[in-house]
Amino acid sequence: MKIDIFVPKAERAAFFQSKFEYYRTLSFFSAILTALMQTAYFVTDCQIFGRFAIETLLPRFSVLLPMLILIIINPKIKSYRVGAVLYYLFPHLSMWATIWTIWYLPNRDFAREGFIIMHFAFLAVGMGMPMVYHVIAHGFLFCNIIISNLWIHYETFDMMITLAAPLFIGCVLMLLFNHKTYLDHYRVVKKIEKDALTDQLTGAFNRNILTEIFDEQSHTLKAQFQQYLVLDDTSNAKASRVVTLMLDLDKFKEVNDTYGHEAGDHILQILSDTLKKNVNESDYVIRWGGEEFLVFLMGHSYEHGMQIAEQIRAQIASTDTGICPVTVSIGMSLYNGEDYHETIRKVDRALYYAKAHGRNQVIREEELNQQN
Repeated sequence: MKIDIFVPKAERAAFFQSKFEYYRTLSFFSAILTALMQTAYFVTDCQIFGRFAIETLLPRFSVLLPMLILIIINPKIKSYRVGAVLYYLFPHLSMWATIWTIWYLPNRDFAREGFIIMHFAFLAVGMGMPMVYHVIAHGFLFCNIIISNLWIHYETFDMMITLAAPLFIGCVLMLLFNHKTYLDHYRVVKKIEKDALTDQLTGAFNRNILTEIFDEQSHTLKAQFQQYLVLDDTSNAKASRVVTLMLDLDKFKEVNDTYGHEAGDHILQILSDTLKKNVNESDYVIRWGGEEFLVFLMGHSYEHGMQIAEQIRAQIASTDTGICPVTVSIGMSLYNGEDYHETIRKVDRALYYAKAHGRNQVIREEELNQQN
């Protein structure tokens, strides 16, 4: 079976963000523990000196201030890109604190073991990071050793490099397998989420999608959709750019009774495909139940919403289904930021009027209010 090393570009950002959020706690605490363990080696410094190693006190504890800053700002880190930079920074800071310490040590033989330990710090932090980021960040470990050797002159420099190379490769391979495992997990979760929100027959959303659009407590638009409620140019009131449509296939029971339920299912699929072709990716096409569909047009003017509704109605009426001619009745209303149940009640009222007064037409709920 082929191992997917890189995720397709279209889903790469979402995948990396999901992986970061899943392993975020592990990566964060690995960065913090790396810094704390580096300070703990002050005890080893004292053993090497045979006394209190005042010379290495500042180098060893120099990472504590950056560590405290990371702890404070960590809750605000949302992006995997920012997290990668900050979390990978700490193995490097700890390594340079160690190099600074080594400069004062009378016996530098233990530097080799210290640098070996750093590989595992990079491995732990890298669990939540993109593979390319890890290879670059971990690869700079060699730069740290090579650059510091210019003035420290490690007696075992060659051995440091030969020991580091297989450890580096081993860590990359382990993270590669973890990457593949999480990719499988991510795709299974995404499929489950999609199935939970999608009508299996038509491919449209089902009613569960409403929890993604509206707040479960207030039943109003979630924060990320508030952009569709804007201040009117002529007043301080909020003007909506969310148009709601409710569609119902006319005399659909007769279709099922005459041609069978498989034929009815085929017509429902045609209606769903027509709806999805006439709306934007930011819009929501929902199978409301039976032959009814609910559509939220996000960011459309009222006039444009009417054009889309008429376009859908006309296309359905002229479509050759291969079974029988069909038409749809459409109710239309504007969402004004209220409880969405009220909007559905209004658009359902318009749909009922359309079906009761001739079918195959678009009725705006606002017009009914003007008539009354």
